[in-house]
Amino acid sequence: MKLAVFSDIHGNIQGLHAVLKDSETRGADIVWCGGDLVGYGANPGEVVEEIQRRGIPTIMGNYDDGIGYFRIACGCDYPDDAAMERGQRSIAWTKANTSEEHKRYLRNLPYKLQREIEGHQVVLVHASPDVLNEYLFADVDDAVFAKHLASTRADVLIFGHTHKPFHKVLGGKHLVNSGSTGKPKHGNPNATYVMLDITSAGVKVEIIEVPYDFEAAARAVEATDLPHEFGQMLRVGRG
Repeated sequence: MKLAVFSDIHGNIQGLHAVLKDSETRGADIVWCGGDLVGYGANPGEVVEEIQRRGIPTIMGNYDDGIGYFRIACGCDYPDDAAMERGQRSIAWTKANTSEEHKRYLRNLPYKLQREIEGHQVVLVHASPDVLNEYLFADVDDAVFAKHLASTRADVLIFGHTHKPFHKVLGGKHLVNSGSTGKPKHGNPNATYVMLDITSAGVKVEIIEVPYDFEAAARAVEATDLPHEFGQMLRVGRG
């Protein structure tokens, strides 16, 4: 069984289309979305509608929560005041450029997907099983990862939020960060997602980078009142 998981689209319809096409080409049997459909990018409504149209099982991200519930903040971790100011502008713009129907969909998303696949318990959360905005980077202490594996009883725990993909095995169990389809931070502009080949014999994980028309995505941002810095971030895969 091939399971494709992508996350953190952030209003980037070009990145989303590229990842969906690539997963189809690679023969995904199941496709899941790890949330953060909106924010930062120029096409939040179109992303929501594409996910809905395709009926892709999707969970709530912290940005989906922020926009869906019309919150003041999205629960993001900003490195400095300038980044915080850009983030506040992004929240305001995204609220103004999503409909009430979009917001209703976002606030009704579940926090977790869980399914047994070929005898393996597979769990998808946005950031961690505990909260929507915990940053689980690859170098987080193994005790933290072990706690999350134990609490979910997962054989495969998949998450995103950091926009930096990785895969590690701890005690025979898999921890998988799918990176970001729409706002990558791994050092180049390619969209990322993960493909898991799950059989009764084991689990194979592939982190996939997908080239796409990031220049179109960047120009779309720069054609709005969003901070134009977000467009340049798409070009370099950082920030």
